[in-house]
Order: sequence, then structure tokens, then C-alpha cells
Amino acid sequence: MYEKIIKEKGLSLTKKRVDILRTLDINKKPLMIDDIKKKVKTKMDTSTIYRSLKVLVDSGLVYQTDFREGVSYFEFHGENGHHHHIICTTCKKRESIDICMDKAFPSLEKKTGYKITNHIFEIFGLCKTCLK
Repeated sequence: MYEKIIKEKGLSLTKKRVDILRTLDINKKPLMIDDIKKKVKTKMDTSTIYRSLKVLVDSGLVYQTDFREGVSYFEFHGENGHHHHIICTTCKKRESIDICMDKAFPSLEKKTGYKITNHIFEIFGLCKTCLK
């Protein structure tokens, strides 16, 4: 499955990229580099993970965000996996949401002259528990 997805994006197929995608997919939540390094089956140094993730993020297979914590988190998007998050600013609870601004991109591109190639959209607020 991951091999096919990588090839369809026109990327070179490597065991390390497959292992990173599998690890992110299995965990079903955003992971930091250290988490990925601990969970991958293939032995990789941190710089290899960073380089592989850069390619996967640039291709749109992996989503990168920092949740305003100053640390990058990575999540597998794969086929139909595009989503964003709502994050509690108090307890840091995160939930996936299916809201996206991508429908506004054509008019935004026309207005600004930019070709949008990627985006980050996160919403911050207080969860039900922290509102009490």
C-alpha cells in the first residue's frame, strides 16, 4: 500500500520512507521526530528521518504542524486523509476536524497571483472540560 502511494507521487521508493509512512499511519496521531525514531522498524538516524519527512511533507503525503508548541509534529495524510485540528490551549487536547479553506484557494490565487501549493490550518480554543 505505502509503496504504491509513494510511487504515485513520483517519489523514489525507499524502505525508510515506507517505514515512516507505516509508522505514522499506524499511530493515527501526530508524532514528533523522537517518537517516530523510537517507533520505526528500520534503524535510522535523526537526520535521515528529517530528510525523508521533508520529501513526504513536500509531496503532501505527510502533514507537518507545530500546534504552537515550537516542536514539529508529523501525521500521515495518505489517500483522503487530509484534515486539520482543533487544539485546546489549556490541556493541549487535539481533535481532527474536517473543515478546510481549500475551496477558497482558486479565488485567492486569482486575487494574489500566488499558486498555493500547501497550507496549514489549525484552530485553537478551550475544550468542554477546560471551559468548566
